[in-house]
Order: sequence, then structure tokens, then C-alpha cells
Amino acid sequence: MNHIEITHNPFIVETQFVINGQPPAEGCKLTSYKESRLQLWIEKLFDELARLFNGDDNFHVTFTGVESDFLDLQAAAEAAVESGMQVAVEWVKTEPADTRLEKMRFLMDEARSHPKFEACISQNREMQKSLGEAFDSDFDVHVVATMSAGKSTLINAMLGRDLLPAANEATTATITRIADDKTISTFRGTRFDKEGDAVAFLEDMDLKTVEEWNRLDDTLLIDIEGDIRAVQKRDNVRLVLTDTPGPNNSQDEEHARVTMSFIQDSKRNPLILYVLNASQLRTNDDKHLLGLVAEAMRKGGKQSKDRFIFVINKMDVFDPEKENLPSTLSRVEKYLTDNGIQNPLIYPISANLARLIRTPSDRHSRNDRREYIRMADLFSEEPSMNLLQYMPITSRVSRAVKGKGCSPLMLSSGLPAVEAMIDEYIDKYNLPHRVQRVYDALSRTIEVGLNEASLVAQLEQGEEELARIDDELQILHARRNKGFDAAAYKDKVEREGKVLPESTEQALVELQRQNDEFIRKVAAAFTGSTTPEVAKHTTSEAEKDLRFHFKSLVNKYESVFEDSQDAIKQDLTAEYRQYVMDLFGGSQNLELPVLEGIRKSVTDIALNLNVEDRDIKTERVKVGMCQVSTSRWYKPWTWGDTEEKGIYENKTYVDLEELWNERQTRIWNEFSKLVKSARKRIDAGKDTLVDKFLAFMDQEFDEKFNALLASIEEKLHDRTAREQALQEAKNQQNWIMTFKSKLDATLAMEPVHDD
Repeated sequence: MNHIEITHNPFIVETQFVINGQPPAEGCKLTSYKESRLQLWIEKLFDELARLFNGDDNFHVTFTGVESDFLDLQAAAEAAVESGMQVAVEWVKTEPADTRLEKMRFLMDEARSHPKFEACISQNREMQKSLGEAFDSDFDVHVVATMSAGKSTLINAMLGRDLLPAANEATTATITRIADDKTISTFRGTRFDKEGDAVAFLEDMDLKTVEEWNRLDDTLLIDIEGDIRAVQKRDNVRLVLTDTPGPNNSQDEEHARVTMSFIQDSKRNPLILYVLNASQLRTNDDKHLLGLVAEAMRKGGKQSKDRFIFVINKMDVFDPEKENLPSTLSRVEKYLTDNGIQNPLIYPISANLARLIRTPSDRHSRNDRREYIRMADLFSEEPSMNLLQYMPITSRVSRAVKGKGCSPLMLSSGLPAVEAMIDEYIDKYNLPHRVQRVYDALSRTIEVGLNEASLVAQLEQGEEELARIDDELQILHARRNKGFDAAAYKDKVEREGKVLPESTEQALVELQRQNDEFIRKVAAAFTGSTTPEVAKHTTSEAEKDLRFHFKSLVNKYESVFEDSQDAIKQDLTAEYRQYVMDLFGGSQNLELPVLEGIRKSVTDIALNLNVEDRDIKTERVKVGMCQVSTSRWYKPWTWGDTEEKGIYENKTYVDLEELWNERQTRIWNEFSKLVKSARKRIDAGKDTLVDKFLAFMDQEFDEKFNALLASIEEKLHDRTAREQALQEAKNQQNWIMTFKSKLDATLAMEPVHDD
């Protein structure tokens, strides 16, 4: 038997492997996993081990890490056993992520109580943003579905009351965001219009008000706060449910595009509950959305799959005496697989049963009472209707479901397991990511603080050495005065242009290629002659496909814009660091530690290139993890707005190719305008960042550079000030090293033992 030891730290994303007592050899495939998140390689692990041992597939794996990662290892081991391998696993338990995040919060308070650290954080907007996002407890769950899947019923079941309108036709026209708040007994609501302004507020929301607000054409967002009964209060997490319009059912194309953007967001990876109607599969809307889901799932590792939970609703309509539920679920799985989704996580539920159980009986309508009696009888008497038995849940989720204290009937509805899956996703992905963000930000603060303290400590020199330092500072002043010329740099940029990063150009070229390929694929359906009825159907389907593709492309360009902003910031930061290197490059005394300390401190000056709200001319409203613009940078799709009726009347046949030729110029023009608008926006974003960089170099750099040198010069010339500063620096170094030890300890993979 081969003994494999794995220690995985999800907070700093580091893995250590020990194979039969020895680290893996350089070049071994396992070494490439050392700095990758476990979910990116765990499904390939045992195949790699079998190859490493030339087919010997008898393994004992000891895993040290958090429980959610161990469960992924356990699932991979079970799959390996099914393929014929011999695998045993054991877990060395470590501290969970939420405990670590709480410790980080105390450390953050300690850091901000230190004047130097507080100043460092307050002067660095990037650090403030990172810490703000890490300690933002809101966790968004986006509920997505096509028409008549029971999405609103599902959300009402989680709320424990009927707040969202539910009917067989499409009812969700706007985005509704519901945040959990255990401190209030009502549901408070705010309506935002398309300008992003709060135009209505109600202390006690009800179904009627939501329906009225939902029907108003100028509603962008309905924001609600109240007690979501489905979840227990957590110190570091607040659940936020977002009810989204379907892709073709909203009053506003922008609402549908935002729904699609949640699915396409592979950067933030929000959790998606995709609700399907078990009795009504194979809708065209599903085809579009599921294609988008399949594309998103192919982009990453296990997280890209885990973030999509397929909720199969309306299982209560089946009669187990006439229909076989496992066969029904197999058909659902095949349906998803046929749409490009491999190994989907399928969770059958009856949202209506769960809703009626949680809603007080005095609020039941006559029809509710009849339905409750029918379903209670069905789910209680038929063992096959216990939907929990069909769900792919881990042992941890199973424990969580049992710990909810639900009645057997409620458990049979399947919804408690879906709610427990949300908690598991939070523990597996959200909390570790937030811990890592805090650690990285505080580590950067420590680095800056140490550089500053070390610089002062290096002034503990003799008079001759201090004089050399003073001479060098004067040379630095002179060199800086001849240094960066913002006007000349700007002229150079205007003359030569600052090109977009290569990664951005490649992304734009690839999107252009995908778009051209898609339009040619649509055109391929327009060949030969057919009846007016078929031609009308073909044209209608083509328009739906093109509209959906247009919105999808807008979101992809939004993603390229975000990525381009990050890449341009990195380029400008590299230019700044090169400038600092050049500034110090002519020194004759580079061996002086003080000069190196000054160079590090100058490099540490925050550029603050983030685009602030004041830099954005259009208003933006926060919807979950993303900002929804209330003003478009692109023109919406317009084909189909013209009168088409005469094309089909009084004809026995329609030439499809001729029909396409009449439209293709308009179609190419629509997409050409989108491509041009996207590039224009990306170029404008680049120019904004360059302008901010120029403003920093022209206005802020001299002030901060001169202040740093003046501070050093004061200590050089004033012995008392120098001695006081030296003592403060030593104290600061001691404080930092103690703080760093505490910070590192919060991420250590030390075994913990149950009491």
C-alpha cells in the first residue's frame, strides 16, 4: 500500500504532498498542484497517483485540512474505488474557516488601533476595498428559472410567507433582492427606479405591494430586508436571495441581461439555484440559459460546477403508482447532459409543500388547505416520495439537515437539503476566499510598516555615515527635479498612444471570432424554400437566438472591460516601479541600507488607481455582487422592431436565403456597433486610468516623495529626533513581528481535537 499525506491550506492556497515518507520529485505532476486550489485538481488526483506508481492503485491517504476540502477528497476517492482502485482516506481535522475569519476580525481591530497601521490602511484605497469586501457578510444566492418553474414559490418557501407573486405565467419582471435580517419582524422594502434613486419605501411589505412595484415600468430593483426563515443566523454571513427575471420574460431587456450576467460571472462565482419544472422540460428559454450555464461550467474546476445547483421543482405532481421517480430524474439528468452540462448536481423538491408547511395555517387559502392535505398524504405514505434519498449530499450536509429539527414531512420536501447545500458552498468557497483577502491585505500592511520601521532603524549610524546619507539625499532631490515630466509623458501617450494590454487585445479578437462564427451558424438555417408558417417560425427562432447572443456578448465585453482595468493598473504600477528604480539607479552609494529602505518606501506609496464613483458619469446600483448600470454604453438590440407581416402573406413559399439576405446587413450592423462601442469603452477606461496615473505623478508623488526625504533629513540633523524615532521604530518592529505571528497562526493547518 502506498501512503500519501496531503496538507492543503485553502487560505493561502498551498498544498504539501508526502509520498511514502518523501516529498514528490521535481517534475512530478503533483508539484504543479502546490499553489492551486484543491477543487482544480482533486478530480484528477487518483489517476495521477496511479500513473506515478505505474498502475499500482492501492493508496492510503491522510488529509490535513478543512472539512469541506476533505469531503471533496472523499468523493474523489469513492469515484476511484468505483473504477477499481483500492483507496482508504482519513482526515486530520483543522480549524474551520468561520472561526479563522472571526479571529481575523479581532486582528483587524487591533491593527486599526495602531496609528501607523490605521494611516497605512486609510491612505490605500485598494487595501480599503479589499478589506471592505472581505468583511462584507452578504452572500448572494441568485434564483434563476424559465417560465412556470415555480421560482417564486421556492423563494416564498424559504421566507416562510407569500411575499413574491407566483402564477403559471411569467411574473418576475424586475430584480428583487431579499436580505436576511433576524432583528425585524416585518419585511421592509425599497423601490429603486431606473435612475438608481430610491423612490418608495414601505415598513411592512406584502404580496400586493410587490406585485404593484413589479408592474411599474420604471422599476429597476426592489430591495427587501426581513427574516428568511430557511436559514439560521451566522456571525459572518448574511444570506441575500435575488429573484431574477427570465431571459425573455422581463419588461426590460437590461433586467434579462443582468440575470445572464450572474450565470456568466466566473470571476466572483456567485451561487446559482437553477429551478426546473420537473413536468415541463425542453423549453427554448432553457436551451439558451443552459447553454450559458454549460459554458460557465467548462471554464473552471470544481467550483465552476458546484456553484450551479439544479433544483427540480414540482415533484408533487407525479403519481408514484404510475410513474417511477428515479426514471424521471434520469430523464432530467439526460436533458441537462444533452445541453452540455456534465455531472449536474440535481436536487428534486416540492417547493409548494415546503411553503405550506412553513406558512402559518391561518394564512392558507381554501386551495392551499386542499393541496396540503393531498401532498401530506402522498409524501407521508409513499416511501419513494422522500426526495432526500435522491440527492447527492455529503455526510456534512446530511448532518446539517438532521440538525435543522425539521419534521419528517418537511425533510421529504427536499428543500432543507438545498438550503444546507447553500451553507456548504459558503463554507467551502466564500469563507476561505474572504479569509485569504483579509490575510493578503494585512500582510501587505505589515510589509509597508516593516519597510518604514526598518528605514528609520537603519539611521543608527556614525556621524560619517550619516553625512554620506545626507549627501545622497541631496542628489536624490536633484535627480527627482529632473525626473518624471508628466506633460512630456502625456504628450508621448497622445503621440504614440498607450496600447491596450496584449491579454485584452487577444480577448477582443476571440470575442469577434466567436461572434462571426455564431452569426454564420444562424445563417446556415436559412437555405432552400419553405412554407410561410415554417419561415415565420425560423425567423422568430433566429431572432430569439440573436437577441440572447447579443446580451451574452454584452456581458462578455463587460468582463473584458473589468479584466482590462486590472491589466492596465498592473502595467502602470510596473511603470511606476521602473521609474523609482531609475530614480535610484544613478546612486554611487546603493550599498547604503538606508537608500534601499527609501526606495522600498517610495515604491510602497499607494497609486490609488481605482476608479471612484466620482469618475463615473452614470449612476450604478448594487445588485448582489455586481453593480448594475442605469445607463448603457451600448445600444440595445433592435432587429424585430419593424413590421414583418407582409413578408409572409399571400405567398405559397418563402425563399429562406433571400429572407436572410434582406436581414443580414442589419444584423451585422447591430453587432458591429456593439463591438465598436465595447472597444471605445475599454479605450476610455484605459485613458481614465492613465489620467489618474499622470495626476498622481504630477500632483501627489512630489509631495509624498519630498515629505519622506524631509522626514529622514530631520532625523539626520536632529539627534534627539533621531534617537526618539529609533526607539519608536524598534517598538514598531516588535509590535509588527508579534502581530505577524498572530496573523500567520490564524492560517496554520494545525490539527484540532474535539472535546
